[in-house]
Amino acid sequence: MDMKIRTFGYYIKEGLKSIVKNRVMSIASISTVAAALFILGIFMILVANVNSLIGDVENTIEIKAFLEDNVTTIQRNQIEKDIKAISGVKDVRYESKEEALEKVKNRLGNNQELTKGFEAENPFPAAYIIKVDNPEVVKSVSSQISKIGGIYEVKDGQQYIDKIISITRLVKVSSLVLMIILGTISIFLISNTIKLAVYARKREINIMKYIGATDWFIRWPFLIEGVLLGIFGAIISILVLYFGYRYVNSAVSAELWVFALVPPSQIISSLVWQFTLIGMVIGGLGSSISLRKFLSV
Repeated sequence: MDMKIRTFGYYIKEGLKSIVKNRVMSIASISTVAAALFILGIFMILVANVNSLIGDVENTIEIKAFLEDNVTTIQRNQIEKDIKAISGVKDVRYESKEEALEKVKNRLGNNQELTKGFEAENPFPAAYIIKVDNPEVVKSVSSQISKIGGIYEVKDGQQYIDKIISITRLVKVSSLVLMIILGTISIFLISNTIKLAVYARKREINIMKYIGATDWFIRWPFLIEGVLLGIFGAIISILVLYFGYRYVNSAVSAELWVFALVPPSQIISSLVWQFTLIGMVIGGLGSSISLRKFLSV
């Protein structure tokens, strides 16, 4: 066990020495990994906030089915049963003509005199207010409700939901494409960094092979070097994202109090392990490619 710890310590030491020795390429590799993860992080933060906004919108989404004035109580009860039977409907609430008028008065505030005389002949229709399980079913539910007898109009906010969903998909696809491009560049740079280290230690490697060192004993320092480059890049990107997003969050919270961004701690806590893992994978892949092409052990 003690031998294994010492051997692993040797690998890390050699990896760090190589990073310092090839500092220019190492800095380039770390910077590229950091840039790739930083851009990915920006898109992930955007997605998290858009999803949060969608969650808030989902709680306020409602379909309003207006009833014809000549609908009887028996017909109204049947309409309610038919609406509740539709797949995707979560809740149904009846709003009388009186409640609709009162709601308009509350919205008008100090201008309630505009509704003077409406009590005698209320022009506002009774309606059913329907909540659904998720935004994707709004169109289908609205379509089915509009076919029920006794309902003359159905209103929903589907156009706004479609826009939000489209934005979310665009952000997710864009972040994936950018991550692939920048990740490929990072792997290429790390591969070249490891290649320089291999060339610089070619004579030492040949001696180690001559005295019987195993292939993996020679490979491990280079693999760890690549992984460390990836981890360093991940750490830098996490720190920049954390302080940058914390500043933006404070500024937005002060100016736009009606819209709260997702707390920085909530986002960064998930990014830490994700970015560390991605950085290690990028670094490991870069090292593996370089070793397979340029190290004949």
